[in-house]
Amino acid sequence: MAKKLSATLEDYLGVILKFQREKRFARVSDISSSLKVAKSAVTAALQSLSSKGLINYQPYEPVTLTEEGEQQAGEILLRHRIILDFLREVLAIKPKQAESIACKMEHAIDAPALEKFVCFLAFIRTHSGKGKTWLADFQRFTHSGVDGRTCKQCIRDYLRSARQDLASQK
Repeated sequence: MAKKLSATLEDYLGVILKFQREKRFARVSDISSSLKVAKSAVTAALQSLSSKGLINYQPYEPVTLTEEGEQQAGEILLRHRIILDFLREVLAIKPKQAESIACKMEHAIDAPALEKFVCFLAFIRTHSGKGKTWLADFQRFTHSGVDGRTCKQCIRDYLRSARQDLASQK
């Protein structure tokens, strides 16, 4: 059963998995430079992950994931990938910005919402003939507007309407 982890510990698991896939293990110095944190912070996080049974860790030794740790890290990276795909492919957010946003969202999104992201991505990929047209229209609209209306105008109109709806619910 997946253990509930803080966003920080999830980041550590993801980084360890990436290193483990590249070179079969991670070292404290690898993790430290990848996450841009002090080695002492890495050591504390590794001790926590080890006590949860998610990594194999001994001081001064290479770090590897346990089977459970590898499974949980894989799920973390998959969540990140799904969100990243949505941000880039649907919302046409630039790669660097999409990466930053995905890193924050991956820790907050729950399973039902993530499933909707996957469902939507699967829908647009399997209905490419129909989906590409409206998706391309949407992306063009976000950049330059359509039919004399810009995305900013539509956002302003939407927000005005949403504020009115909220005010009427008081």
